[in-house]
Amino acid sequence: FFGDAGSARSAVFLSGNGPLVKVLQHALKSSIFVQDVHGFLRQYGGRQDRIPEEHIWIYDEAQRAWDAGRVGEKRGHAISEPEDFLRIGERRGDWALMIGLIGEGQEIHLGEEAGIQQWNEAIGAMNYPWIVHCPNHIADLFSEAHKVYANDLLNLNTTLRSHLAGDLQLWVTQLLHGQIEPASQTAKQVFNQGFDMYITADIEAAKLYIRERYHEQLDKRYGLLASSKAKNLSSWGIENGYNFTKNLREGPWYNDPPDSRRSCCQLHDVATEFACQGLELDFPLIGWGDDLRWFNNCWQSPPQRRSQARDPHQLRINSYRVLLTRGRDGFVIFVPPTAEMKETYRALKDAGVAELD
Repeated sequence: FFGDAGSARSAVFLSGNGPLVKVLQHALKSSIFVQDVHGFLRQYGGRQDRIPEEHIWIYDEAQRAWDAGRVGEKRGHAISEPEDFLRIGERRGDWALMIGLIGEGQEIHLGEEAGIQQWNEAIGAMNYPWIVHCPNHIADLFSEAHKVYANDLLNLNTTLRSHLAGDLQLWVTQLLHGQIEPASQTAKQVFNQGFDMYITADIEAAKLYIRERYHEQLDKRYGLLASSKAKNLSSWGIENGYNFTKNLREGPWYNDPPDSRRSCCQLHDVATEFACQGLELDFPLIGWGDDLRWFNNCWQSPPQRRSQARDPHQLRINSYRVLLTRGRDGFVIFVPPTAEMKETYRALKDAGVAELD
């Protein structure tokens, strides 16, 4: 992140993922090199004339950049975040490098659903030619670029999160697409790779298993994860409602030692998809709620009449994709033992998730 000796800093890591920013700042004990992208754009974007010190902006999960409507609502000027960034770059007058880290299928917030395409639209609105370097499979999305250089070395497809299971992402995709039989076959490969996937209707048994699994391993992290929209989990001690999760301190939750009352390892405070996206645990305990149920051979979510999302159901799918991909060593899913959740339990089991003994 540094230029020549004695020079100003040249790069900054930006993220719209507030919890990730807090965890990294907490671990680094610094807020200089990791910043909130929305705060950065409030300072330099829109009608501002200020120019940031950095030439290189590394934007984590750039596909989740806000569209113009969301920016207009939150910051008062209807310019999308991609266009805001590129305009700042053009104001520099010398050079700028925008590095966008893209994770496909994890758009979970309002204003994020436009995805990668709005970066191409932003390029088309610029006064100067922009050059794009990207993997082959998204090269055709950048028709407005002056030049596109495709190179699959830029396709970062080696997972560091689920280090044991290269096929976990495939399994999650098959599961959430309702491909239960193919998922069950992939699950065998996932288990063979040393990644453990369990399911139970007994939450206390799940907690006991995880605590015993990591007994005296003080460097390991495990904790409760749940969808923010699941309404039935609080009855089982998983307090995922806004009034509880708004007070979660993500830095200590992820970084504190297991005996700290603020640590995730206490299996008390809950992180939703918003607090765990971009982060990981060794072994999460995932509460599967009534906001995504298996019914009539497909995944269904209850109607959200007040939702402003373009596709509320897709946001539910994306949320569970996030929850299912947080583990390094595996996970255990808790499904409440109620009549309405029986088919969901059976679908997960049929998809290859092993029952916890």
